[in-house]
Amino acid sequence: MRFAHLSDIHLGFQKSKALQDIERQVFEKALDECVSLKVDFILIPGDLFHINIPEMRVQKFTFSKFRQVYDAGIPVYVVYGSHDFSPVANSVIDLLAEVGYITKVTKSNSREDGKISLDFLTDSKTGAKIAGLSGLKVGKDRQWYEKLDRSSLEAESGFKIFMFHGGISDMKTDSGIEGELMPLSLLPKGFSYYAGGHMHKFNHQKFPGYAHIVYSGTLFAGRSPDLEENAKGQRRGFVLVEFEDEVKTVEFVDLKNTSYETIEVNAKNRKAESVNQELQEKAGGIDPKDSVVIIKIYGEMTSGKTVDVDVSAAREKLFEAGAISVNISKNKLTSKEYSITEAKGEDREEIETNVFTENIGQCTSEHKELLGEKGVQLAKRLLYELSKDQLSNEKKGEYASRIRDEALAILGLDKDDHK
Repeated sequence: MRFAHLSDIHLGFQKSKALQDIERQVFEKALDECVSLKVDFILIPGDLFHINIPEMRVQKFTFSKFRQVYDAGIPVYVVYGSHDFSPVANSVIDLLAEVGYITKVTKSNSREDGKISLDFLTDSKTGAKIAGLSGLKVGKDRQWYEKLDRSSLEAESGFKIFMFHGGISDMKTDSGIEGELMPLSLLPKGFSYYAGGHMHKFNHQKFPGYAHIVYSGTLFAGRSPDLEENAKGQRRGFVLVEFEDEVKTVEFVDLKNTSYETIEVNAKNRKAESVNQELQEKAGGIDPKDSVVIIKIYGEMTSGKTVDVDVSAAREKLFEAGAISVNISKNKLTSKEYSITEAKGEDREEIETNVFTENIGQCTSEHKELLGEKGVQLAKRLLYELSKDQLSNEKKGEYASRIRDEALAILGLDKDDHK
């Protein structure tokens, strides 16, 4: 018997048509491989989507592919991730579950003593017992795990799988994950396999009382730095697990996504004209055909403005030579002569990140989750939620209520906390 574990797919994250196509192709390739391998079931511990309600384009191909998996007789077990989480079950994940293409695992019950108990879901074919908790926003996960009744979960016999979405401090890597890390001790002990999501690199470790803590990593890219990691040769794919009464093998299945080229320019102690010249030379010195090109410009210039570093000509040259996408990173580019008074960027996401980074850096607060990288990510999510359009046939009151509930969830507040 065997199952597949894939996570952090972030469908809907990519903005360019070329990267959207790769995102879809890799997702479909992963599920096709699962069908071909005739796995008994599939685990997806969160962030199937980049937001809880992605655009219709994403919904259409996702429903189509899961229908094929359903027709092949392969159950798919899912928990929310921090990106596709919805406190009011207002998510495409819930639509997929409603039609029976996937099954949500989380079945939590709040008790009078304040504890949270979980029910097991048993896979009908293999007898594997599955329990799990969804990922929440703004590090609220830890509060749930601290209330979790672990003793009843640990007392259950049989082959047990625990699905979770969150960072474990004992397994911290350089994957650049967001949010608060939890100690491994908050997870229930004695499970045969722990299917993790949220960390974007494959990670498989064992600890006393915790056999096979595994993160499958992202399939392609759920954040901009993932593309840079891909260009460096980071493995992407999913995990294939063979088991009987216990886990026999844990194998990482590599999936190729695309080809990459990287251009790096160090602007330290240089002027914009010199940086632009090197950028043009390096752009003409590679073969970008059918590749994603990553351009990284960093360092502190001696004079001039950072906006004087012109990537447009290099970008145009690379596209003319056949590049399918050109991604620019100038976040670490500064100038001695000019202090930054307004944030710049090559696209909306980069501009938003830079604006929030600059302003949050000047703030103080006793709430650490509002500062630094956590604060930047929270502000971006809140901005995205507040800028959502009203749905067709949705009344103003319903629209306001939906946006309010999602915004409160992002801030880590319950509806009852709102006054």
